[in-house]
Amino acid sequence: MTGRIVLAGIGGIMAIAVLLLLSWLGVPMEFALMWLIVVIAVAVASRQVFFDETVEWPPPERERMVRGSDVSRLAWSLNTRTGVAGYVVVGRVQRILRRRLAHHGLDLDDPVQHARIDALLGSGIREAVHRKEVRSSDIDRLLDAIEKLSPEPEETR
Repeated sequence: MTGRIVLAGIGGIMAIAVLLLLSWLGVPMEFALMWLIVVIAVAVASRQVFFDETVEWPPPERERMVRGSDVSRLAWSLNTRTGVAGYVVVGRVQRILRRRLAHHGLDLDDPVQHARIDALLGSGIREAVHRKEVRSSDIDRLLDAIEKLSPEPEETR
């Protein structure tokens, strides 16, 4: 704080000395005073701290903003014109189905267990997961079958 006062005092003395020198050299007093005000304004502005110097460097990485949501991605994955479900929806439903079947000790890709899976889900539902073009009606049937399929096997209830 006292350093700033001393610096301001020295600046004031220097300003008066420059003003008197310019006046002695024949420069009009008003002209010299205006230029002195401009020089002081530039000096004050250049001493101003325009940014916080306590900020750590390098700055922390900004979090990536996620655009949209899972619901909107799933909704856009369903083609309402053709009725075909996109790979995002099919993949999500397959993961849910695999998880539910795993609770029952079944594997969707094991041909030996296909009969037990068909008995649990219903006929034709298992094949719908593996089709090249899965329709939204197939997704509806799959979700209904998954809902009916309890998350716990019957032996543990």
